Amino acid sequence: MATYLCSGVFTVLLWILGTPSPISAGNILAVYPHFGFSHFKVVMPILNELASRGHDITVISYVKNPQAKGYSNYEELLISAPDEDQSSTTINLVPLTEHTPTRSLEVLIREYISLFEEGQETCKHLFTSGHIEKVIKRHQSKPFDLLLTEYFNSDCQLVLAKLLNLPIIGLSTCALMPYYYDRIDLPDTPAFVQSEYVGFAEPLNWHERLLNFAQAKLLRLLYKYHANAADNELVRKYLGVEIDVDEVARTQTAFVFGNQHYSLMGSRPQSLQFVEVGGVHITKEAEKDLPENITSFLNQSSEGVIFISWGSMVRASSIDEEKLTAILEVLQNQPLRVIWKWEADETPVADSSKFLFVKWAPQLALLCHPKVKLFWTHGGLLGTTESVHCGKPMLVTPIYGDQFLNAFSVQNRGMGLKFDYQDISVSNLRKAFTKLSNESYSQRSAQISKIFNNRQKTPLESAIWAVEHVIQNGLIAAELLQSPGIKLNGFIYYSLDSVVLLLTPIMLLFIIASFCCRRRPPKSASKKLGRKPKRS
Repeated sequence: MATYLCSGVFTVLLWILGTPSPISAGNILAVYPHFGFSHFKVVMPILNELASRGHDITVISYVKNPQAKGYSNYEELLISAPDEDQSSTTINLVPLTEHTPTRSLEVLIREYISLFEEGQETCKHLFTSGHIEKVIKRHQSKPFDLLLTEYFNSDCQLVLAKLLNLPIIGLSTCALMPYYYDRIDLPDTPAFVQSEYVGFAEPLNWHERLLNFAQAKLLRLLYKYHANAADNELVRKYLGVEIDVDEVARTQTAFVFGNQHYSLMGSRPQSLQFVEVGGVHITKEAEKDLPENITSFLNQSSEGVIFISWGSMVRASSIDEEKLTAILEVLQNQPLRVIWKWEADETPVADSSKFLFVKWAPQLALLCHPKVKLFWTHGGLLGTTESVHCGKPMLVTPIYGDQFLNAFSVQNRGMGLKFDYQDISVSNLRKAFTKLSNESYSQRSAQISKIFNNRQKTPLESAIWAVEHVIQNGLIAAELLQSPGIKLNGFIYYSLDSVVLLLTPIMLLFIIASFCCRRRPPKSASKKLGRKPKRS
């Protein structure tokens, strides 16, 4: 009886006190200066969960966290202007005229330059915001334990890790950029591992392997000696210190979170420091968030629905008239109804019983709804991941960047088709929809969804464990996780010294043998020299 009484008292105490906080709450500095809302959307659940577990969070970011007000231990230091309307500056930015139809090396370099310029601009905003000096001063009275940041297109923020002596956890919101592999000794294996910049059907042919190899090595060198050099110059200009941000990243990075999962991106050689957290932004609450007009439309769709959304950055309403006419004709003459995310006030002239145009759509909730049968997407990683989570086949029309890689990943796994923007026509669309009506795409999507969702830990649990592990152990956690390979030059790393040592005697023997063969006269000649003259 006493045992039951004690147990009951303990249960009541737990109920009163709530879930216990971590044994040792940390003081976390998070710096995410990129302006893209979709980028910050990936890290928000991690930051919110850390705050709910009692950690103090100081966040320098461009984008507001709508849930930040609910936490007294969460402080936002915004780089954007206080009165800025982020709905007009962080979404619907890219017109469809900017699509890149090929993945040539020239296009990849142009994209690198564009990202570089964008990264330098965000660094300037960061350094002129005054927030850097503010957190450095705070560190003197209440030291930070960890720097959380994004590994995307600049590293100027890593100066904080050096000045404050902090371990780093980087987050890649897309597939990992080719220039970050070396930091955690993650094999790039260009024969089959594709980086964020490219996208090919599997298996890669000789030309594609050559391009994949060239971009992996060239962009890595460009980033180190061009982008990081520019980062160092900005650090010198604004803070007056000499720091090599690439060296900081190599020596102080503990983990890199990758917004991906092998069920979509494929199996590959791994590093202890690379943690797959693909789907970390997906929440159960978001699956239920359907407004009344969309719910009503779904309930009236007996055959099912095609959902069309080309993401938060791409303006689908900027499509040219000829392609829009072709899409409307084909969609009108197939059995499924259509919900289309359309940003403009003026919507296309279409049958209202067949089409529903919405400025905003609760994407996850729609994709997981049983009435949605197909997702036509631009291949943004968040939407693609959500579709994998919900088990829905896809038609993917990539516009730029990593969308080509994501489109081919969907096609390579048998979950859908890559359909190029420039190929939009009545005949091509009919063929695509006819092919996707095959039951195999739905079955394959359901199978991969099961694997995507069946993990030892949820993406959020994996991320939180890694963060708290580093908080509790500091820089020694990073030190022990790091591969010895990051300290070796390429000659030693690839054992070229051993190869040279082994090949040298073989080459010497070959040279000696060749020399001896040239000095010895041919047998026919020696016989002629030794022949006696005939007597007459």
